[in-house]
Amino acid sequence: MRETLIKCLNDGGIRHFIGPVWSTDGVYRETLGKFRRFRDNGVLAVDMETSAIFAVAKYRNIEAASAQVISDILTEKGWLQAFYEKSVKESMEVLLKAALETLSKS
Repeated sequence: MRETLIKCLNDGGIRHFIGPVWSTDGVYRETLGKFRRFRDNGVLAVDMETSAIFAVAKYRNIEAASAQVISDILTEKGWLQAFYEKSVKESMEVLLKAALETLSKS
């Protein structure tokens, strides 16, 4: 499923990045030390859902893929919230279409 999603994004000319995600259940509890360690190890994003998606997929013995639209930016100075920005909403629509296309091929 991951490869199909990547191909769909590539074929559609959709700008994207591929890399590790830091998945945590701690809302806004990222420490500066953790932030720096994960950033320095190439982590591209932090979220709360990815680990749960893969845990359920493993339990159900089904395929899963994870893709995120960056809606907030975490920096050493804190959070920049951009969830309601027009560009974020547009990116969510683009990714949803790509995800639906991917699912239709799986």
